[in-house]
Formats: sequence, structure tokens, C-alpha cells
Amino acid sequence: MSKYDNKLRRKEGTRNPIGNVYIICEGEKTEHKYFSSFKSEICKGRKCCKKKISRIEVVSSKNCGILANIEFARNYAKAGSICERDGDCVICVVDCDANKKADFDQGIKIAKGSKDNIRVNLCLSNPSFEIWYLLHYECYKKHLNQEELEHKLKQHIENYKKNIDYYDLLENYIDKAKEFANELKDCHSKKGIDLLSYESNPSTMVPYFLEYIQNFIEK
Repeated sequence: MSKYDNKLRRKEGTRNPIGNVYIICEGEKTEHKYFSSFKSEICKGRKCCKKKISRIEVVSSKNCGILANIEFARNYAKAGSICERDGDCVICVVDCDANKKADFDQGIKIAKGSKDNIRVNLCLSNPSFEIWYLLHYECYKKHLNQEELEHKLKQHIENYKKNIDYYDLLENYIDKAKEFANELKDCHSKKGIDLLSYESNPSTMVPYFLEYIQNFIEK
């Protein structure tokens, strides 16, 4: 998972074999439904395993904005004794369009720091999570806002709505989506733009975290 894998990899010597993954989503619609379905898919057949295994928890913060969601993630981790040192991983799924640049930049700085042994890993989509959906159909490289993004999605998914789970519909095209996501990453990289930035429109870090989560629970 290139440099993102290095940022997420648990420190050698501190790994707990039953560390868990906690995915914090802003609401209970698009992101929460997608990651819940992803969890169900990769956890099939694991319940019958006799050895202790990692858990994946998908949690709705019911907050809006990067700062509120990072605060929720930290409080949730603290209340649940969730700790990076014990092998746990906290992922906060955020959209860029819901934030002012100043708040967004501040949120990145806060998340990169490790406080109380809690590190919040930001999974950014720019302008929003729906760009990941669109990449299953086309590699759109021009800057776009949320309204334009939803308009383009409706050209591929009839009567698209946020409260519907599209995981099964999209699953057959996921390899194409990963390829397109990498194309966008390369385009930004050539311009000196980090994916985890306000300027990375359009882009998404979702495929890198999907891969990381799957590798995490299979160890």
C-alpha cells in the first residue's frame, strides 16, 4: 500500500495478535452502509475459527466536519480502552467538502499526532465518499463539487440515493475503481499534491484502507 501502508503499519514489537479495527463514519448513510457491507464480506466464515481473531467495528459519529469527527474518534477510543500500542487501529472516514480549509488543515495536524496512545488515521475522499463510487465507472480527473459528483453518479446508477447500500452493485467493478484511484493519485503526485490535503480534488484514499483492513484481519 505504498507510503500509506508505512503510516498505518503497527510498530514491530508492540503488535497484539487480536488488535481490532474501528471505522468511524460521519453518518449512517453512504460510508457506514458501504463499510458495514465490506465488513460482512471479508468476515464470512471467520466466526467458526477457533483462534482469537481481530474485530471490525463500524461506528457512526453522527457528527459533521473533520474536527468533530476526530474528537469523537479519540473519545470513543479512550472510553473503550482502544490503543495503538495494543495493536488497535482507528480509522476516521471524512469528506473534504464538509470542511473549511482552515479546519481541514488543523484536523490533519491533530490526526497525525499521537495523544494518549491513540492515533486517528484519516481516510479522505475529495470532494466526498461518492467519488469512490464514481471511480467504479469512470476515471474523472477534473475538479468537481458535490452537486456535480452526484449528477455524474446518476448517469451510471439510476435514481442514486445516499441511503441505499450499493456495495453488491459495485463489487464487480472494484478492480477498475482501484486502478482509477491510483491514476488520480499519480496525477496529484506529479503536481506535488498529497492525497491527504484540501487540494487533492478529485481523489479518495478508500481503496488503500480497504486493502489495509483486509490484511490486518488476515494476520
